[in-house]
Amino acid sequence: MRRERLVLLVRIMAVATISVGVAAFLWLGIRSQSSTPVSAATVFIEVGDFWFCNSSFEGGDCEIKINVGDSVTWGFDSASATHTTTECTGSCGSMIGNPGSREWDSGPRTGGTFERPFNSPGTFQFQCNIHPGLMRGTITVNGPPPTLPVPPSPVPSVTVAPIPTVTPTPFPTLPMPPSPAPSVTATPFPTLPMPPSPAPTETATAFPTLPMPPSPAPTETAAPLPTSTPVATPTSTPPGLLGDVNGDGFINAIDAALVLQFSAGLLPALPGFDRSDVNNDGSVNSIDAALILQLTAGLLAGLPP
Repeated sequence: MRRERLVLLVRIMAVATISVGVAAFLWLGIRSQSSTPVSAATVFIEVGDFWFCNSSFEGGDCEIKINVGDSVTWGFDSASATHTTTECTGSCGSMIGNPGSREWDSGPRTGGTFERPFNSPGTFQFQCNIHPGLMRGTITVNGPPPTLPVPPSPVPSVTVAPIPTVTPTPFPTLPMPPSPAPSVTATPFPTLPMPPSPAPTETATAFPTLPMPPSPAPTETAAPLPTSTPVATPTSTPPGLLGDVNGDGFINAIDAALVLQFSAGLLPALPGFDRSDVNNDGSVNSIDAALILQLTAGLLAGLPP
């Protein structure tokens, strides 16, 4: 009986070893055909005065093609005027009144960089929201390459050698000698002494409750007075065409919009402060913007001297 169990256990171990080897072979075959992912790239777009990419795209459309997962970085260090990069798909060529609602908006910049990743395919248009008629671009994001199916690896055929049949040899049965009956001697139980009676418990005398002293009054700490932050004084630029706020050589509604944004506190400074004070009263406000709009609409023959 013991030898038959041993033969059965040997057969089970042999089949398990073969199964583990086949599974390991298949797993290594699949792992060897896996591909290595491609790392994302970063594309740089230079921002100059009235162009993206390079000066040949002034008034044109700078087209960029990237892949899903890549990033685009705009560099503003080549420009001397204030520019933005603002997504404008479907409404390019004119100033966007609420640029914060678009896919991205860098805000007015005169230097530094602005970066944005693109994680989905599509076509995205952008512009300078201060000079929308001169500075535009298009980014085409290509989708990931198609995944090719991996052909299955052939399963190797394994031939299991037959296990020889072992015939167990019966062991002779020997008669067991009779065991002598053991003699049992009764052991007397020892007499245990009685435990002493417990001592009477004493009741503790309660201590009188003393009144608590009054809590000290909290001390008040004087709050520090807020310090005022000085407001930066706008810097003036060399005189040019009166009313040409952004310095592009034209007097139009874009210049009036910049004056209104500065008057409302949305812009920290203007590209041409001296060119913005069109009525020469020493301040830039909505009156200057109204005069620029009247001149643009043909209601004024010229600006005040």
